[in-house]
Amino acid sequence: MRKVVAFAFLALLGCGEREPVAVKVIDFEAVEGVSADLLIEKAILLETDTTALLSEYLMVKYDKDDFFVMNYDRPTGIHRFSKGGKYSGLVAEIGEAPGQVMGIRNFRLFGDVVQVNSGFGNSLEIHSFEKSGELLNSTPYPINAFSFYPVSEGEVWFYSSYNMVAGDHRLFIADGKGEVKKKLLPNDFNEGMLPFDEQSFFEGDDAVLFRESFKTSVYELSEGDSLREVYRFDFGATTVPEKYWEMDAFAGFDMITKQGFSNLNFLQETEKYLLADVVTQNESGQKKELYIWNKSTGKEFKIEIDEDEQRYFQSPIGIEGDQLVFIAYAPYLVRNSETLNLSVKAKASLASVTEESNPVILYATIPE
Repeated sequence: MRKVVAFAFLALLGCGEREPVAVKVIDFEAVEGVSADLLIEKAILLETDTTALLSEYLMVKYDKDDFFVMNYDRPTGIHRFSKGGKYSGLVAEIGEAPGQVMGIRNFRLFGDVVQVNSGFGNSLEIHSFEKSGELLNSTPYPINAFSFYPVSEGEVWFYSSYNMVAGDHRLFIADGKGEVKKKLLPNDFNEGMLPFDEQSFFEGDDAVLFRESFKTSVYELSEGDSLREVYRFDFGATTVPEKYWEMDAFAGFDMITKQGFSNLNFLQETEKYLLADVVTQNESGQKKELYIWNKSTGKEFKIEIDEDEQRYFQSPIGIEGDQLVFIAYAPYLVRNSETLNLSVKAKASLASVTEESNPVILYATIPE
């Protein structure tokens, strides 16, 4: 195992000052691999009924009281479940009736409020809902963006990806009233670059983490309306080369698919851990690896998730204490039931799961 910590000098975006920032550089190829046979200590079955049947591909947020889950494919709204898995109804139902929204691109939890990004073309609205489903207010923004993060009642960050049609910048800071206050990251890539509707903002350790598709740096949103690089992944041969950004979108994607490319799919940082979900893709398929750094011991390792044998670990949604949290498609649990590494409590919880069940929340112990 090899760990590298480098000092990088980064300009604070939007100002002329430069200050030294400690950046942890992660030599991903050199990180030790460990077994994916994680102990599942707890399993929470999301209640199944005809109104809340969920697919394999989901957007999930949660807090101390509830899970909020939305289908990527043909969503009807955001399904709310208690921390025990009991279904509590829809929040932000999609439709044309009063109190409904025309569509949902993304959503966030902000205190006791569920905030929803709904928009088309060069504008969007942030709708704020009570957890009960009551619409509180809607605020329009003159931005075309998929990913957003409410830092406070008066500050919201938006990210529009590499889409020239969306404007001359990729990152925006706005107030809570619909006014754009600052633009960052000039959109100076090839005009044919395709946008990516992916998550870009993630929970950090008392901070917000930000990353862009096909890039290797992870930033924190910092004071002064700027970005501070905190992590940089070195993927070796599967790092997307600089020339990609000057190429035609389809020719460029063909090039990186032939060479193979790695991408950061999900991130979360707590006081003790950094978790990164890394997906590497090439012409023969894709490989998923979970990178974990224990900041208290300095140990780092990666777990390769076999798509046939451990696909129930393919969708991490967070870290709680010393456990990784996943949402698992029920058929993968049923098909691998004989090989699951379960605590007595988790085994009892999963006894009633069938292939027709809703997904299950899994809590798995992080290896020492």
